[in-house]
Amino acid sequence: MERIKRFLHRKLDGYTIDEYIVMGICISIFLPFYITLATILLAITYLCFTGKIKAVLTSVPKAGYLYCFIFMITLLSLISGNDLGALCSVGILVIFIFILYFRMTVTKRLFEFIMDACCLLSWFCALFAFTEFYGISHALGFRFLKFAVVDDPNFRINSTFFNANYYAMMIEFLILICIYKMMKVQSFRRIVYYLITIACNLMALYLSGCRTAWAPFAITIPLMFFLNHKTLYFRTTMAIYGIGALILVINPDLFPRFDTLVEYFVIRVDIWKAAWRGIVESPLFGKGPLTYFHTYAELGGPYTQHAHNVMLDPLLSFGVIPILFAGVYMYDRCKEIWQLYSQRINIRLFSLIIGFILTVLLHGIFDYTIFWVQTALLFLVVTASPSMYIRERDKTE
Repeated sequence: MERIKRFLHRKLDGYTIDEYIVMGICISIFLPFYITLATILLAITYLCFTGKIKAVLTSVPKAGYLYCFIFMITLLSLISGNDLGALCSVGILVIFIFILYFRMTVTKRLFEFIMDACCLLSWFCALFAFTEFYGISHALGFRFLKFAVVDDPNFRINSTFFNANYYAMMIEFLILICIYKMMKVQSFRRIVYYLITIACNLMALYLSGCRTAWAPFAITIPLMFFLNHKTLYFRTTMAIYGIGALILVINPDLFPRFDTLVEYFVIRVDIWKAAWRGIVESPLFGKGPLTYFHTYAELGGPYTQHAHNVMLDPLLSFGVIPILFAGVYMYDRCKEIWQLYSQRINIRLFSLIIGFILTVLLHGIFDYTIFWVQTALLFLVVTASPSMYIRERDKTE
């Protein structure tokens, strides 16, 4: 008990109130999304009462372009009668206010704590998912150890993330975080801990039945090892991939929901065609978030929430003009990320961010799982982390 108490004091003591608030919100990402949103709203209320909100809103260069983007998509939603889109626009504003607050607050120690917490909390989510899968197996009359994954979304595990595909993207991110942490430690015991955490999350990913989530790993993990000159890890990973590919060639049915791959691809193509029709009809301005869901009937597309593509859905929902405004803000943030590599500030963090971005782009070919409270928040927390070096540099100048 004394060792545990010393450990907790070492990890949790010495933070400011703002750092504790940011820490709590990041931990809340692993709870149901409405708790996360409620926690952020409480933090914004605190910022308003303490008078810090103005400093937060004006702290980041080019943030005004982001506010214009959010104002435009909210207005487009209201004009189009897309009430759900207008609500989503408010949610986007709330999330970005938190990210601006995070940028003002985050330090190296706090960021590493958040990454450690993500690895630990992934166990909680996985255990919850295994329990969930046991209940599903029992309800469908399967043995748990058969690991039977079905197509019906109502019978696929989602842990605390509302939807199986959202959970799958969270697992993708969490495994990359484990890789990020593992490359730093020297202790054999810690390396084993991260490897077991990765294995546990991969098992949960398999049980989620999400097929697209496996593809990004073919690039992201080897790339992270390559950028950090971890030759042994890189070679071991490639060997494991080779063995895995051989096993799948011999027995492709081991891949989750392999028998319906073609059927679901055809549905995706129908969705993309409908989304493209909507983009061609109104390329400059969309009808707000979830435009596809709002207009799928008139576009002649299958019923679903979004366009299942990370390029098509923003074009359909927002249009070129609002995206250009958001792009000005994003370009500045990309320059901060690039400095991590070009100035050799932190190659390991740079590789993690690149891994996150590639995950979104590769997974986003077939799905739009980044457009969700928990996946978006974790993505933005990691990609906004270079601000801790920018602030540190500004103090010394």
